[in-house]
Amino acid sequence: MLSIRRLALTATALMTMAAQGLAADYPEMTLKFGDILNRNFAYYAAIDAFKKEVEARSDGKIKVDIVTDGALGSAKDALEALQLGTVQMEVNVASYTQSIVPEHLIWDVPFIFKSREAWKKIAYGPLGQEIGDKIEPRGIKFLIWGSTGGRGFISKKPLATLADYHGVKLREQPSPVLVQTVEALGAQPVVMNLPEVYTSLAQGVLDAADVSIESIKLLKFNEVAPYYTETQHILTASMVIANLDWWNGLNKDTQDLFADVLATKYRETNDNWFSNVDPAASVEEQAKQLKGGVSNFTLVKSDIEAMRAATEPVRQKFREGIGADLFDRVQAAAND
Repeated sequence: MLSIRRLALTATALMTMAAQGLAADYPEMTLKFGDILNRNFAYYAAIDAFKKEVEARSDGKIKVDIVTDGALGSAKDALEALQLGTVQMEVNVASYTQSIVPEHLIWDVPFIFKSREAWKKIAYGPLGQEIGDKIEPRGIKFLIWGSTGGRGFISKKPLATLADYHGVKLREQPSPVLVQTVEALGAQPVVMNLPEVYTSLAQGVLDAADVSIESIKLLKFNEVAPYYTETQHILTASMVIANLDWWNGLNKDTQDLFADVLATKYRETNDNWFSNVDPAASVEEQAKQLKGGVSNFTLVKSDIEAMRAATEPVRQKFREGIGADLFDRVQAAAND
């Protein structure tokens, strides 16, 4: 009996030693994770979920400091802060990174994705990873894409037909493909960052703005523009990126932890925050699809097929700039 007990104790000791040997090696560190909007938006909720999971799984060795509420300035400022190492990780959007990575323009090509499900299939698969990795020569490590919901237009008058867009002063992001999309619809594009939109609508500088439906509630655009048209002309891609030198300096256990939590807790929290509104549905059905319901604005049904036809020259023009092979692969996969 004694020998059996000794064998059992020895086996237990060996198992403990093996487990200790296989335990992940996490350094004591504080990670600064930047957010380009504020704590009421999906990005903050997702980063907070990442923070809690990483801190728990590292037994508190890794601390995550969230830098939010405009502390990093504009999306361009935030990108520069990441490259300088002021923050180690951040959320940014392809509409801004496309200025240094032409392939990221693909996410802003109008009406290239038939549905959000088709978008996710590409963005969260190997093709999306390939597109994201194009940023690495800029000293930036691409980690994952995330949804930022569908897009549409908040406006002072209903935008239902192409004729309604004629001459409308419409806010757009600093993306050449989006600017030309607005022009193809007959509107007058005004490039502007999101925080400036409310005042510009109120003062008449803008008649309408390209936004997500969630940002209406977040920034109270409905107080100065009572109509919203869900078009999903683009399905904007947010992205989590890291300073490349910093990332390469992490050990594999830490890289694996961050990658796993981003692909699970972070992405789930981020994507579930948004409403999935079908632009082809009736306004009554769209109202039901909104998380939190419709609040003090009127939904407008748009002629999506007419918009798609009007923007076909834009898709063809940017095919070469993005790269014909990549463009065609994405388009084929998006409509498979």
